[in-house]
Amino acid sequence: MKVKLPFLLLVFLFLLLYSCQKDPAPAGAGHYTSGLFIVNEGPFGGAGSITWHNPETGETVQDVFSKANAGAVLGEFVQSLTLHNGKGYIVVNGANKVYVVNATTFEFLDTISGLALPRYLFPLDNDFGLISQWGADGLTGSVVKVDLNTLQIVQSIPTGKGPEKMIRQLDGLVLIPNSGGFGTDTTVSILNADNTAEQERLSVPGKNPGSAAVAGFSSTTQTPATFTLCQGSYLDPDPQGWTGTLDPAGNISLTIPPYGNDLCVAPDGRTMYFTAGGKVYTLQYSGLTAWLDQPAYGLACDPKTGYLYCADAKDFNSAGEVVVYTAEGERVGAFPTGIAPGEVVFIP
Repeated sequence: MKVKLPFLLLVFLFLLLYSCQKDPAPAGAGHYTSGLFIVNEGPFGGAGSITWHNPETGETVQDVFSKANAGAVLGEFVQSLTLHNGKGYIVVNGANKVYVVNATTFEFLDTISGLALPRYLFPLDNDFGLISQWGADGLTGSVVKVDLNTLQIVQSIPTGKGPEKMIRQLDGLVLIPNSGGFGTDTTVSILNADNTAEQERLSVPGKNPGSAAVAGFSSTTQTPATFTLCQGSYLDPDPQGWTGTLDPAGNISLTIPPYGNDLCVAPDGRTMYFTAGGKVYTLQYSGLTAWLDQPAYGLACDPKTGYLYCADAKDFNSAGEVVVYTAEGERVGAFPTGIAPGEVVFIP
């Protein structure tokens, strides 16, 4: 016994030490490996921020970039966040920059500069990405191709006015809604991802297309189709929105309330959501429904749970909140954000 006990004790200590080294640090403040981020644009003349939230524990951390970088601020109008290949790309519209951070800790790594009113970053692969930008005048739209290793711009591709958030279609082409910027546009740009050239620019029935999505139905075949949502033009005396299939064969074309945005899709691809006029709408095979009386400046559907996250900016001058609903429309919770929450980003 005197021989075996110390030996067993040593084995136990070794296994304990090994398991401690092998287990990753739990998700939480400073170690953002699960949950979601909220991009807060911030007030006019102030600085935007990013909020992290863990739905499983209820933990919420405000201004994660500032906390990770000795109080540094991002600047005015934080537009979007893209998580890719272990890094986070924070697009700050007013600063004309993209801040690159460690996706887990949010520690600052570098910047992408030389931009003019940037909006969204879209990764093509691990080496290159696209950044949509409105141009210095808000009318000269383009996307730039960026080397994600050197963070240098290697190509500029003209688009329509006000290019927004890009999506990849089922055919591999990249679709860019041209929202009009500070003016009006009625087109979407289609880019070939291989040579990053604008393959064509398609007209849509509505004005100022602001978002797009691929959903698994159309009115006749219930096969996947590309949908576009048009916000309508604030320059019109009686603006109207529009949503429908990009391909006329999809056979869906609907007039909707103006200033709608954030077209997003449920995990099964059979239901789409968007926000307009203080309500959340659903678009399904059966038709269009005004579903929730819930203001949402930003809207996203959790790809795992199907829960809908509605970012309510309140008065755009004080803290907002995100309200969470099940796919059946039951409110299941809410948590606070920074000022003007505009985008919800789920950690993959």
